[in-house]
Amino acid sequence: MRWTTVLTAAGAAVSIGLVAACGAPTPTEQTDVVQFDKSSIATATSGMLPDATGPAPDVQGAKRGGVLTVPYFSTPANFDPSDQYFNDTLAILGLTHRALTAYAVRDGQSVLVPDLATDLGQVSEDGLTWTFTLKDGITYEDGSPVTAHDVVFALKRSFDKDLAQNAPTYQREFFKGGTTYEGPYQGDPKWKGVEARNDKTLVIRLEKRFESLPYFAAYPQFSPIPQAKDKKQDYTLHPLATGPYKFKTYTPGSELVLDRNPEWKPATDPARNDYLDGYHFKFGVEDVKAQTAILASNGVDATSLNWSPIDSSLVEQIEGPKKSQFVEGPSSCVYTLNLDTRKIPLEVRKAIAVAYPYDSVRKAGGQSTHAYLPGTTFIPPQVPGWVDYQGVDGFDGTGDGNAEKARKMLADLGYGPTRPFELSYYYENDSAVAERVNQVRKQKLELAGFRVVDKGVPAKERRQLAGTIDAPVNMLQSPAGWCYDWPSADSIFPPMVSSVAVSQGATSWGNISEEKIDQEIRRIQELPIADQGPEWGTFDKWLFESYLPAIPYQYSKGNAVFGAKVRNVVNDPHHGLPIMTQIWMEP
Repeated sequence: MRWTTVLTAAGAAVSIGLVAACGAPTPTEQTDVVQFDKSSIATATSGMLPDATGPAPDVQGAKRGGVLTVPYFSTPANFDPSDQYFNDTLAILGLTHRALTAYAVRDGQSVLVPDLATDLGQVSEDGLTWTFTLKDGITYEDGSPVTAHDVVFALKRSFDKDLAQNAPTYQREFFKGGTTYEGPYQGDPKWKGVEARNDKTLVIRLEKRFESLPYFAAYPQFSPIPQAKDKKQDYTLHPLATGPYKFKTYTPGSELVLDRNPEWKPATDPARNDYLDGYHFKFGVEDVKAQTAILASNGVDATSLNWSPIDSSLVEQIEGPKKSQFVEGPSSCVYTLNLDTRKIPLEVRKAIAVAYPYDSVRKAGGQSTHAYLPGTTFIPPQVPGWVDYQGVDGFDGTGDGNAEKARKMLADLGYGPTRPFELSYYYENDSAVAERVNQVRKQKLELAGFRVVDKGVPAKERRQLAGTIDAPVNMLQSPAGWCYDWPSADSIFPPMVSSVAVSQGATSWGNISEEKIDQEIRRIQELPIADQGPEWGTFDKWLFESYLPAIPYQYSKGNAVFGAKVRNVVNDPHHGLPIMTQIWMEP
């Protein structure tokens, strides 16, 4: 699925190396872990509503007007639709860009609906050819018509390694000839994995069955881009909108302002409302400072929202007098410590799992149990087929590491004071919280006998650096967590541990490339989708015990803190972020 960058610092914190919340008030001293029965989590579903039509149902009592300000710490690397796979940028581009399909809310449940397409696709009897037809009358913000050729060009663009470094890899794995196609600039011009039959119809040809394709078609890679207006790396500065909002101003690394798109036609859109006049996203803002100001709700803070995990120093407020300004709900994300299997041997990875100071890091990052649940599996509990198991040395997602045992494990491998094993990673050096987290992490790992090379970089650069597969580090690369793309493990393991990602120059869990893993993934994918769940659960445990490409240690919860004038903030259980197009505000 989607990378998570802890909007405080790590895994749904989608590219978090850890958690780098924000600096200001000192986190509370409480570090007790609340006991949680993971078996009580409801199984996630997302049904299909192929006949849904626009406009989207009205939100009762909603008023029009106002600009929502969204300050948060993480800084998007770019807004090129071809390159998006982080939760925050997916939410933002969901306001400006439409795809073939979209997620919508009906009667409180998430469903998949047609967006640009007239239905959820027509598939051939052998399951290898999908046909989508576009709706009439849909235009870009400049009034020019959207065509099937534009969707085809956008999909081809998502194969370019330079433009789509962080993009999902389903298209490379499933589209016919996708493993060797290099995109529209350098690739074979005769490639037929996807093509337009005319202005309204496009065809996708597959190497193997892909029953989840309609869900994948909701991603920005399926948002149209007219070839004549493509600016390659500069397209990120103002990608042409098809949704209810468009880019007004964008300052990379700093802020993005959206205003209304007058060319958006709500009668064609079953998924989005447009109650607000616009949005103002501010990047690199310390979350705890933003959350504190929003709860106070003075001036613009009364019309602001922060979607990062709530800082523990503010728990008393959101459990008491400010309870009405906080929303908590399920999320699809699992936080992990990513370990480069090419550079760190398996037995050393196990020693890291034993040594890591999970609870001290949480405390330093200001995390509270409103924002996470301790965990040990790559599959979150709500996904069908989930199997509960403990990690290395009985690890259950809690604790502060066992330095003595880790030193013994390293000694047995020939490492010691005169020959320590070196760990290296990037961290954000312009955040007080990230600095505090790194201090704890480094100290505890060194106590366990490791040599630590911590490379401090600005937050606006870290996401790009951590997403570079050949970066000169061996842990905490992207992704620092994973959020399923749809509630099935076929949206977790194929993109995260198959060889496809590494072969295309993208980072993955452990940057792993193992034929045994690829074979097992292929075997499970060939089963009917209804039979895959238990097999993925078995695969999860086998992957952990045999390869340990990353250390899963907690499941995230969706959090949102919002100003006193903001209304109808509803958590999206599949993304752990608010459903942005349903928000409205009091004047």
